[in-house]
This record gives sequence, C-alpha cells and structure tokens, in this order.
Amino acid sequence: MLMDRAHWGMVAVLAAGVFLSGAGASAVDRDAKTGATTKSEDFVDRMIKEGWDEAKIKPSKVAPEPEFMRRAYLDVLGRVPNIQEATAYLESRDAGKRAKLVEYLLAHPDYAKNFGNIWTVSLIGRQRQERQVDRPALSAWLRRQFADNRPWDKVAYELITAKGSNKDNGAVNFTLAHMESGAVPLTSTTTRVFLGQQIQCTQCHDHPSNDWKQADFWGVNAFFKGLTQKTVRKENAAGLEVDDYTELSQRIPEDPFVYFDKRNAVRGAVPPTFLDGRKINLNSEADRRVEFAKFVTEPTNANFPKSIVNRMWAHFLGRGFVSPVDDFGPHNPPSHPELLDKLAEEFQASGYDIKKLVRRIMETQAYNQTSVTTPNNEKDDTLFSHVGLKPMSPEQLFDSLLTATSAHKAGGGADSEKRRDAWLGQFIFAFANDEGEESSSFQGTIPQALMMMNGELMEKAVGGKPGSFLADLLEKAQLQSRTAPEIYVINHMYLAALARPPSARELTMARNFLNSSPDTIRIMEDLFWALLNSNEFVLNR
Repeated sequence: MLMDRAHWGMVAVLAAGVFLSGAGASAVDRDAKTGATTKSEDFVDRMIKEGWDEAKIKPSKVAPEPEFMRRAYLDVLGRVPNIQEATAYLESRDAGKRAKLVEYLLAHPDYAKNFGNIWTVSLIGRQRQERQVDRPALSAWLRRQFADNRPWDKVAYELITAKGSNKDNGAVNFTLAHMESGAVPLTSTTTRVFLGQQIQCTQCHDHPSNDWKQADFWGVNAFFKGLTQKTVRKENAAGLEVDDYTELSQRIPEDPFVYFDKRNAVRGAVPPTFLDGRKINLNSEADRRVEFAKFVTEPTNANFPKSIVNRMWAHFLGRGFVSPVDDFGPHNPPSHPELLDKLAEEFQASGYDIKKLVRRIMETQAYNQTSVTTPNNEKDDTLFSHVGLKPMSPEQLFDSLLTATSAHKAGGGADSEKRRDAWLGQFIFAFANDEGEESSSFQGTIPQALMMMNGELMEKAVGGKPGSFLADLLEKAQLQSRTAPEIYVINHMYLAALARPPSARELTMARNFLNSSPDTIRIMEDLFWALLNSNEFVLNR
C-alpha cells in the first residue's frame, strides 16, 4: 500500500500520538469504582503495599476499563478482544464485571490454546525442530491439559516421564527435543523450567556465585542416561516408506555413573543424584525419570510451586518476584520473598490449580493498576507500583492482527487456514534473532518493523477490497448512519485495533482525515494502518 505525501503527514501524526493521546483520554474517563474488588485487603495486597510504604512509593491509579479489558484478553487468551467482546464489556454497568470477565476468559477455548502455545515455546522454543519432534502433537497435548485444568504437578510429572509414540503421546516431544549431547540440554531445561534452577553453567565448572557444583549437574544428567529413540516408518499411499512417529524408551544402563571432566583435568564420576544431595538406590530397577519426576513434584520441594507461581506472576505483571524467572538462588533473591512463599503454599494447597492461580493474580491491586506511571513511581521496576509495559509476543501480535482485521478470512474459501499458517510461519521467522535463538517478544528489529509496515499479512489486513474488514465496515456504516457514517467507521476501527473508542481529539483528527478525500476506502486503509502500527497496538499494557 502506497500513500502520497499529504496522507503520510496525517498518518505520521496519528501513529505517533495514538499511544499518548489514548492514555490521556482514558485517564480522564477513569472510574476507580467500576469493576474494583470489594473484598477486604488480603495478604497479597497487604504485602505489596508494605513494599510501597517502605520505599515511600505511591501506586498508579486503577486502570481504566479499556486498558484492563485489553490486558486481560492478551494475558489470558493471547489476543485482543474483537469488536463485539469489547463493546459488550465497555457498555456493561455491572460493578463486578472485572471478576466476571476473568471467569469468561478462563472458560473460553482460546485460554487453553494460548497457554498451550506459551508452554510449547517454553519447553521446546519456536525454531523448527528436527523431524523426530512432533511440535503440533506437543501443543495439542498441552492444550488438553489446560482445557481440563489438570493439576500442574501432574502435568510436570507426565512431561518429565513420558515415553512411547510421540504422535500418540505429545508429551514425549519435550524429551525428544533435548536429547542431543547425552541429554545435556534436557538436564538444564528440566531443572530451569520446573524448578527455576539454572544449573547449566555447572556443566563445565562450579557455579561462581552460589553453591552449585559440577557434580550437581551431572548427577541430574544421570537420571536421563539410557534414553533411546527409534523412528518407526510406514508405507504411504504411493507405496513409499516414510517416517510415521518416533518411539522413546529408557533402559537401565549397566553402568549407572556419568563421567565428566573437571577443570583440574581429573575425571569425575557421579550416579543419579537429586539436587538436595540424595542418591537413588543403584540396585533398584525403578525408572530413573520417574524417580526424578517424583523429586521435582514432591510436596517438600518448595522450588516446584514457587517456580510456576513466579512464572505466572511475571506473565501477568511483566516481571517476576525473581527475575529472570528461571534463576532462583542466593545470588538472585526475590523482591518479595515472604509473598512468594505464601502464594506458593496457597497454590500447593489448592492442588496445583492453575486457574485458581490466574484468578488470584488478576484480582490483586497490582494487576488492576494502570501502566501509566507517575513521577513518584516511574523508576520502580521491582515493587509493582504500576503494571509493566509488555511487548507482545509474536503469537500475541499475530493472533491480535487476525482478530482485529479478519485478514485470513478475506475472500473466504478453503484456503483461509492455509493463508493463516503461511503468515504465522513468516512471523516466526522474522522474530528469531541473528543467532537463531528464540526472541520472546516484539523487539522492534528492522525485519519485524518491515513486516508490520509492509508485510503480506499487513497488506491484506488493511486492504479495502470487497469482502475485507474495511469494506464491510464502510458498508455497515452507510446503512447505520446516512448523516455521519465516518463516526461509525472511526469508532469501530479504534475498537478493533485498540479496544477503546477514540478520544474527542482523535475523533476530530480522524474525521478531518476521512473527509480530506472522496476516496474514502483509501483513507480508511491509511488510518487503519496507522492504528495497527502504533505503540498502543503492539504493546500489552
């Protein structure tokens, strides 16, 4: 899509100003009562408040309803609300509508889809895996766990111990993705993801800033000794043999020890050893991964519930009590140690109920605040006196673009899902960094910016051809209002892109822009492009 210089000038003003003007307009309309919790202050709010008082920091105000709604949709469903959802919430006068929104989101099918995607990335990354790894099977397995609200200890246990066909049991793919180099990546990923312990640097030397020793890493690695994989082939319709699935099994090795080279050139040896120093009975024929999974999820292992509570807090608030989320230890103490302990105990007592944990976090004063800082708290990045700005993940950005524009449905037909899958592949490619590692969020690189401004998806998203979102919107506007259809158009574009109505200033600017040319659909394309490329769209705040 090309724009002339006059249009570029107006679009530049709109794109640059939409985040600040939107925040300012919302602040004027802020209603601290609507949706605010009426329960008495509990230990989470009290402990967070104690941190503010000690630091002499005042929290930001309660988030206006459009901000809270959009944030909740992105955090729980992984996408912005559509126009119908946004309108229904914003027009509701129910004093408890925030709590009811949380229940609606947790019951929505996209909740399981979103958290299944999040944990697929956490477990095996975004990059294309070797052919032995069935990524869709793992994602589908995870979605079922979240849809059924299975206890987190059961989910973790199955991921660590899974065996058999990676097509029939998607959990197997977690282990298959990390088996290279004698399961060294599996050792570090398992302890990091499920216990928040970064022991990977002790593979070659003792940890420089805590008590982890080289033997600790290899003691855990010994639990994964004996893992084997076998590719099973079948005959396809053309009579050719092709890979069907990968079978994962584990035998009891004849030699239970793992050997490693120390820095002093001495050869070390260690049997399967838990992180607390306990060793398994070497004469036992018990499955080693089962024994390790029992250790990870046993009720006395305080790091297990603390690790997932910390990850979930970081997901919703933008930062964990421990940051990075997977680096627990005396070298990196939590910002609120007592609060983390109490939330972990509560989570464990709930039966490791993920949905209860989500509700718990979303009802807090900290989560219900605005992201707009004050001069008093703008430098705070550890006490949760305001909600942190979170760049959208690639998946959030992609699904939000489709929700706002229905670009993949334009033109209809059986190819709509193929178009969606092709665009998603382009997004994943653009969001990988130069080293081929995983980028967790929108970083604003040149390839990402070009994709947002001129990519195939964006071209389809803001196009005004018959059957597109904009063409249908203009047709509805002309039917709804013969005197001022541009107001209908502008309101719905803002709701679609930013989940809020325009401010008075934005409405005036947009009306002037739309009335500046008889080619209405082209002006609508330019305006919608500006909204979708604004900071307010790409940020989760």
